[in-house]
Amino acid sequence: MDISAQTGPSPFLVMGDIARKGPVIRPSDLGECLFDLFHADPELMLVAVVGEDDVPVGLVERQAFFLKVSGKFGHALFNRRPVALLMDASPVMIDARVSASDFTAQTLMGQPSDLIRGYIVTENGYYRGTGSALDLINASHSHAVASAASLENAAEELRRANKKILRDKLFIDTIVENIPSALVVRSVRHGHPVLVNRAAEEMMGCRRDLLLEKDTAQVFCADEIGFLLVSRPDAEQQGVREQVLCNQHGEQRAISTRHVTITDERGGPRWELCVADDVTERRNAQHQVEQLAHYDPLTGLANRALFSSRLDALCAGGQGATLLCIDLDYFKTVNDVYGHAAGDALLRLVAERLRACSRPEDLVARLGGDEFAIIWPLVPEPVELTGRAREIVETVSKPYIIDGHHIVIGASVGSALYPQDADNAETLLQYADIALYRAKSQGRNGFQFFDAALRDEIQTRVRLGNELRAAIASSEISLHFQPLYSMPGNRISACEALVRWYHPTHGMIPPDQFVGLAEENGLIHDLGEWVLRAACMEAVDWPAQVKIAVNVSPIQLRNPRFLSIVENALACSGLAPHRLEIEITENIFVQNSATNRDILKQLGRIGCSIVLDDFGTGYSSLGYLRSFQFQKIKIDRSFVQELPERSASGIIQAIISLAQSMDIPITAEGVETHDQWAHLNDLGCNQVQGFLLGRPQPSDMIRQSILSHA
Repeated sequence: MDISAQTGPSPFLVMGDIARKGPVIRPSDLGECLFDLFHADPELMLVAVVGEDDVPVGLVERQAFFLKVSGKFGHALFNRRPVALLMDASPVMIDARVSASDFTAQTLMGQPSDLIRGYIVTENGYYRGTGSALDLINASHSHAVASAASLENAAEELRRANKKILRDKLFIDTIVENIPSALVVRSVRHGHPVLVNRAAEEMMGCRRDLLLEKDTAQVFCADEIGFLLVSRPDAEQQGVREQVLCNQHGEQRAISTRHVTITDERGGPRWELCVADDVTERRNAQHQVEQLAHYDPLTGLANRALFSSRLDALCAGGQGATLLCIDLDYFKTVNDVYGHAAGDALLRLVAERLRACSRPEDLVARLGGDEFAIIWPLVPEPVELTGRAREIVETVSKPYIIDGHHIVIGASVGSALYPQDADNAETLLQYADIALYRAKSQGRNGFQFFDAALRDEIQTRVRLGNELRAAIASSEISLHFQPLYSMPGNRISACEALVRWYHPTHGMIPPDQFVGLAEENGLIHDLGEWVLRAACMEAVDWPAQVKIAVNVSPIQLRNPRFLSIVENALACSGLAPHRLEIEITENIFVQNSATNRDILKQLGRIGCSIVLDDFGTGYSSLGYLRSFQFQKIKIDRSFVQELPERSASGIIQAIISLAQSMDIPITAEGVETHDQWAHLNDLGCNQVQGFLLGRPQPSDMIRQSILSHA
C-alpha cells in the first residue's frame, strides 16, 4: 500500500492511501505476458494496462482473465492476442484524492459488479495503483484504528471513524447483497457458512437461514452446486476452477468458482471466501463460436481451419499419419441439372457416408465445394490402406435418392503418408492432391496412392520448369511458322506462329509438353510475351497481305498488362495491327467471361483480328458466336480428319453455312489428304491449314515459301 504522500494519520481515508502498486502491461503486449504475470505471483489479482504516456487504458482481473481463456481452445485463441482484446476497456477509475467513503457511495452503489472486478487509482490522470473491495474493507479498518490513536481530538475522530465504518459497512453489505456473483464466506474456525448473498441463494436453490451455522452434508449432496460453494475447499480448488454440477432442479450447469482465504490481523486464516458464477450460457455460446470457427455449417464436418490445425499438429508431433483427399466426380452436373439445393443435400449425404467409413479417431473434413479429406492418425499396411480407400469409393458411389431423383456420382481418392512420402503437412497435402488428380485423369471413380513414380514426375516437371524459365530468359526458344492457304488458289494468306524449344540434353521438346507446364507455373506470361514480340518482328518484313496468327492462353488474358503487351509488340516491330490475328479457344469464356470479352473488344478496337480456334469442341459454341463478333473461325482438326465420311461432312457443312450467314470466314486445320482438301473446297471453306500444303517451318524457310507464293 502506497502511503508515501501521508505524513501522519489523516481524518479522511482517500483512495491514494489504498492504491496498490503492481505490475503494468501495455495494450500491444501479447496475452502470454498476462499468463506469465499471474503464474509468477499467485497473489496478484489485478494488472493495470497503461499506454506509453503512463495513462491507464484498461484493467485485467485475474478471475475474469482465466475464465476467458479457460475453455478448450481459450489458451490457443488468446495466447497470441494483444492485451487490448483481453482487458476490461472501461474499468472504474478514481482520483487518488477522493475519499474512500465518497468513492463507495458514488461509484459502487451505481456499479456493484465493479467492486469484484477492481478499480484503478489515478493521480493527475496518471497511473497510481489498483484496488479491490477487500482493500477497501481492510484499509477502512486500519484507518479507523490509526485515527483512534490520533493525538488530537481522539474521541471526535473515533466517533467519525465509527460512523464512516458503519457507512462503509452499509455500502459493502448492500454491494455484497446485490452483486451478481454468488458469494459465500465460511468460518475457518467453526467450519460453517457465515455469509451468503442473494445470488448464492438463487444458485444453490436454498435459503441462507438454512445454511448458516450448519454442516454442508446436512443440506447438499456431493454433486450439487451448494456442496461446492459451502464446503471446505481442497488444495486443487484454490484459484479459478470450473465444474459441471446439478442445480436444485437436477439440471447440469457449468459453475466457475474462485476460493480465497482471508487472514486475521495475526496472519492466520480466518475466513474462506468463495465467489461463483454460472457460466453455462457463456460456455454454450463459446461452443457455438467454436463450431462456426472449426466446423462446416452445411455438413457438420471439420472445416479447412480445423483440418489444417490437426494435420500440422500430427506432423509436428512426429506421429505417423495418412491423408486422403476426396473429390466428387460429376458433382457439377448435379448442381446444373437438379439445382444447388439438391447439391447441398447430396453433400450432406456424402458427409454421412464418409463418417460411416471412418473410425472415432479419424478426422473427416470438408475443404470446400465438393472437396473432402480424411486424416488417419496412423499409417496402415498397404492392404488395409487399399481396402479402406476402395470402401470409400464404393460407399460414396452408391446411388442417392434426393427429392425423388435417382442420382449417381463417383469419388476419386488420392492419398499420401507421413513421414514416408512427405516430411511436413504442406507437402503431404500437396502430394495427396497430386495423387487425387492422377486418379481423376485415369478415369475417375478410383483411388491413387502417392508413390516414387509420381515423385519422380513432380521432380522432372519442377526441373523442366526451371530450365524453361532459363530458356525464356536466354532466348533459347524459337518460332516455327505453319502457312495458311486461301482457297481455291492455294496462296499463303497467313502463318501461325508455333513456339519450339530445343533442349541441350533432351533435344526438341514438343509444345504439348512445356506449354501446359508454363501455364501451371505462371511462365505462360513471359513465354506468351516473347512469342508475341518475336512473331511481330518476323512478320513485319513479309508481304503486306500475309498475316501472322498467335495463340493466346486463357491464363494470359488474366494478366492486367496483356493489352499493353500486345500494343508494345506492335509498336516495337512496326507491324500494322490488322495483320495480327489473336487465336483463342472457347475456354476463355468459361471463367471471367465478361472481363475476357471486354479485353477482346479492346484488342478489336486497336485493329487486331480475333480468331476462334478449335471450333466445335467446346461447350455452347453457338452462344459464344452470338456474344462476340469473331473475324475468323477455325474448324477443329478432329472433324477434318473424319472426311470424307458423311457425318463429318455434314457437321462441317453446317459450320460453314452458319459462318457464311454471319459473314465470318472459315479456316479448316489438319488437312492432310487431297480428298480432304477437295471436300473442303466443295463445301466453300475459305482457308486451309495442314501438312498437305505446308508443315511448320523455321523463319528463313517460311520467308522463301511466302516469296514463292507471293
